[in-house]
Amino acid sequence: MLTRRAALGGLAGVALAAAAPALPYAHPATGLRREDAALLIRAYRELHPGLRRYLTAATLAEAEAQLLREAESAETPAALWLAATRFTAAVRCGHSYVNPYNQGKAMTAAVVDRPDRLPFEFRWIAGQMVVTHVPAPLPVLQVGMLVAAIDGITTPEILKSLLPLARADGSNDAKRIADLGVRGGSRYPDFDLLRTVTATSPAASATLDLQRAHGDRWSSKYRVEVPFALTRSAATPSAGEARFTAAMHGTAMVLTMPTWAVYDSKWDWTTFIDATVDSAIAADARTLVVDLRGNEGGLDCGDVLLARLIERPLVPAPAARCVRFRTTPADLDPHLDTWDDSFRRLGVDAVDGGDGLLTLPPEAAATIQPKGKRFAGTLVVLVDAACSSATFHFAEQVRAARLGTIIGEPTGGNRRGINGGAFFFVRLPHSRLEIDLPLIGYFPATPQPDAGLIPDIIAAPTVASITAGTDPALTLAVAG
Repeated sequence: MLTRRAALGGLAGVALAAAAPALPYAHPATGLRREDAALLIRAYRELHPGLRRYLTAATLAEAEAQLLREAESAETPAALWLAATRFTAAVRCGHSYVNPYNQGKAMTAAVVDRPDRLPFEFRWIAGQMVVTHVPAPLPVLQVGMLVAAIDGITTPEILKSLLPLARADGSNDAKRIADLGVRGGSRYPDFDLLRTVTATSPAASATLDLQRAHGDRWSSKYRVEVPFALTRSAATPSAGEARFTAAMHGTAMVLTMPTWAVYDSKWDWTTFIDATVDSAIAADARTLVVDLRGNEGGLDCGDVLLARLIERPLVPAPAARCVRFRTTPADLDPHLDTWDDSFRRLGVDAVDGGDGLLTLPPEAAATIQPKGKRFAGTLVVLVDAACSSATFHFAEQVRAARLGTIIGEPTGGNRRGINGGAFFFVRLPHSRLEIDLPLIGYFPATPQPDAGLIPDIIAAPTVASITAGTDPALTLAVAG
């Protein structure tokens, strides 16, 4: 299962954006903005498989009407971005959103690369913003501090205001909250962009109300002013660079996989996985820990690992692969970029699945066959809310086949169904805004809850563990 980060946040999407003419941004007139909004609505209505998975007809119509109104009144590119974001968030699909990595140069300069980033990383714990990393020396900020307010607005209020704009599948707010944190590795975190497009006026700094932790109590609030960071840094690995790491921790082999977006990599990741399992067996490791935290997905790298953990062929739980079209409408084609033009005929061989959907034939390679010497020790999988596509599916398979223990935080994704696999980049002709549109819905054969996967053991970071630099989930996993 290919995720939007694998193909859209990576080189394929960037190449498409970079190929566009570097024209200066010219804000379209009211009528043209409305045309763009109508085009986006039509593309989603005719092509998006999950459009009515979590929405009623009335809710969808309300979201469409709001997009048209906001597009008409949008006087800036940031306001247009906000209107499109509100619409895609209403669809309740974690792979549908305005993608900062796929914009043209003019839109990138106008919105994406604005120098208004908070100069620290953080995560939300019980609705509170807690500093997790300060990349550049800034004595007034320390890891473990609570940011109580920004420019006079409490951070719980900020979280509440941004939550309806965050992307996730169905009712999985754990994923939305996680995405509204800022962790290393992303140049354009959702939180940064949402603050940009909802800002009322530009500024060069932020006023923070801070509190320090003292045991289970917080200090009194005190106010500081901090300069904005110009950008976030995100290292891009070379084509041959290893994307995973593996090391023994006592009697446990820990395989850390921060991304499965290896479609463009020349590094032999399949051999690395096999070599890691072989090393674990040779070292007589009692536990194999697979750390997927922060990993949204990419290719189905987990299938290679599952082949080394099973005794007999593993048949995934039945699920329908659904699309909404047989071939793309000819007049929409000029506005749909993709890396594989066969996607334009994705539903040619599909059969009627009801409710306006078509069901694709089963995937030939769905069954996973045992391979090589099996690791017979204990398997532990570490997950969090980032696990929302291929990594979510992997955790589901581990749970269904009873292959190991899942530790961490509730996952992203949704047990009731997610979308991905193939994508169009909808490019609006007048505003030149790009919006991601997933094409394949993966829907379970039996009714499932509208939620992510709950780990067998909950182990989440706390203010104390962040301050001390400890890892509760990994500590539990390697303890055996």
